[in-house]
Amino acid sequence: MTIRITPIEPRWFEEKAQVQSRTWRELNQGRIPQDIVDAITPQFALKLTQAHAEDPGQVTLVALADDHVIGFAELLRTPRPPIDRPDAAELASLYVLESWHRHGVGRMLVEAGKQAVGNDRLALWVFRFNDNARGFYRHIGFHETGLTQTEDLGPELEMANYR
Repeated sequence: MTIRITPIEPRWFEEKAQVQSRTWRELNQGRIPQDIVDAITPQFALKLTQAHAEDPGQVTLVALADDHVIGFAELLRTPRPPIDRPDAAELASLYVLESWHRHGVGRMLVEAGKQAVGNDRLALWVFRFNDNARGFYRHIGFHETGLTQTEDLGPELEMANYR
């Protein structure tokens, strides 16, 4: 099956929102408070998707298999604080349906994201508990910087920075 990476179009907004809600739930169920897991509904994710599509400082790419969304990446042309790297862009989110893990989809999204923002230097944050993502980022050449931040989602959860 051929996987295609492309900038998001309105026809894929709802399906991308479904993937965002599903992957958020799969990743965070039992790790963060349930009310926060439940907050990322398909309807909420659709509003985010529409807002991000209108932001010229952001790029959203979707991974398609048979014209169905199986993953997505959102990149910011300028990283948010506390990332102090004016030479870099930020990989703000990368989610791939679990059934498509280890098929090259994440790597394809990251590489296409670099091209889309015109910058091969990316910074990102990942929850420390997400060993799968941390291993993936190391595998494709990212390095942990030692910079951390804490997200207060009820319990404080540490996030690690990679570049």
